[in-house]
Amino acid sequence: MWRGGSAAASAARALRSRLLADPIHHPSTAIGPIASARAASSAPSATAPAPTVAEAAAAASVVSSGDRSISEVLRHYGGCYLELSKARLSALVVATSGAGYVLGSGNIIDIVGLCYTCTGTMMVAASANTLNQVFEIKNDAKMKRTMRRPLPSGRISPMHAAMWATSVGAAGTALLACKANGLAAGLAASNLILYAFVYTPLKQIHPVNTWVGAVVGAIPPLLGWAAAASEVSLNSMVLPAALYYWQLPHFMALAYLCRDDYLAGGYRMLSFADPTGKRTAWVSLRNCLYMLPLGLFAYNWGLTSEWFSFEASLLTMGLTVGALSFVLDPTPKSARRMFRGSLLYLPPLMAGLILHRLPNEQNKDNIHQASEIDGVIYGAELQDEERARQKREDRKHYRAQSRPPVAYASVAPFPFLPVPVYVAPQAHEL
Repeated sequence: MWRGGSAAASAARALRSRLLADPIHHPSTAIGPIASARAASSAPSATAPAPTVAEAAAAASVVSSGDRSISEVLRHYGGCYLELSKARLSALVVATSGAGYVLGSGNIIDIVGLCYTCTGTMMVAASANTLNQVFEIKNDAKMKRTMRRPLPSGRISPMHAAMWATSVGAAGTALLACKANGLAAGLAASNLILYAFVYTPLKQIHPVNTWVGAVVGAIPPLLGWAAAASEVSLNSMVLPAALYYWQLPHFMALAYLCRDDYLAGGYRMLSFADPTGKRTAWVSLRNCLYMLPLGLFAYNWGLTSEWFSFEASLLTMGLTVGALSFVLDPTPKSARRMFRGSLLYLPPLMAGLILHRLPNEQNKDNIHQASEIDGVIYGAELQDEERARQKREDRKHYRAQSRPPVAYASVAPFPFLPVPVYVAPQAHEL
């Protein structure tokens, strides 16, 4: 693209040099083409418009090359921002947050509020993922699957990435605070700090980073619930718990498959001290077993209907079978099978939660209580207005009774006139 733009510019310059002589090097011949051009413009001919069309074509080519350069710059930085944000991972975070918002809603789902919540969550997730890569430039450069990222490959500077992360994270948190509530914004900010400043450095210190990362992944559905219901209750923990336990077998399989790569990058994973893979496989199986009763909890706590408990049990049993095969035969093949099974597990689980959900009773109670409070306040206001009106009427009546009698002649203009005749208040009012 750049080569084509330079060729177009050189062609335009060559055409311009052929049409008009250089007045610096050829001053005597510089006026001739101009005069002939004026004469040609005054006298119509069939061949006169040809130079004008050629110049216009050359200028259009130069302009189009400039447009292509701007589009290339925008495409370059847009691609870098998408890679820094880990768009697919951020999309998964947004999906879990949106599911939490739907589960925390009542009979009516606020679509505008859902869009605001998903947008703010996406921005905060993009900021956290970018900061993670800013802090891990040297580590990513040593790993095959991450060395082509924008920062290790030098396609964007660390300062530029840090400024992008800061601005996007602050804007996303402010959006949640303004359009959702302070609880949702606080959860988003705390998750960003936990991911970028606790989980990221812990990856190079201790294998417990996997469990901390699972907490990070469990917060977005809680954020969505808080944005919809303005509170966190017991039944709001079903989807976060499912995501927490799901991430451990999912990531254990990935860490086993990529343990050489993680070792080259300097990350401390459980699979390093587990050459046979047995310990990693048992951790996966144990957390799959923890997920088995979650469908029953969702039904007993009034989050979903009884159908979800049956469907969730079947889904979890399938994932558990994959983890059991990994325990019995800890090989890359079984680990890859369990990893793919974990990818297939999460979408139907969240779809079942949304399909069989029951409206959030606490949210409905809050709305009912709010309406009752509004009614009480409105009734109190009416009573206050009636009381104030009655006071005004009483005050008028009191003034009418307490004022002195009215006389037709209050002051005698002359001393020999008769005494003024006073009228009773009732007669005066009539």
